[in-house]
Amino acid sequence: MQRRNSNMVELNVDRLWDEPVILEEADRVLRVQSTRDALLCLKNHWPQTAGSGRETALSECIAALKADGSPAVAQSAFLDAAMEAGFRVNRWPREDS
Repeated sequence: MQRRNSNMVELNVDRLWDEPVILEEADRVLRVQSTRDALLCLKNHWPQTAGSGRETALSECIAALKADGSPAVAQSAFLDAAMEAGFRVNRWPREDS
């Protein structure tokens, strides 16, 4: 029997945020509108792999996707990590609200 990593989450689960977050760098713009988006962004599109903000955001996103945490807390940690990484951060109201 294969053991599963406790940090692994099913990516077919998601928790939408009240407002999407737009991250801007000189050469790209990333739109993040949910906890799953944030987790994938942190894993695949982050400019630096180290940093306490990134690690906290990863943990909070995983907890929220496992329903042990809050999407709002995950979003707040993600915003802190984004500022630590040097992104310009903007928020827009959801189009479907």
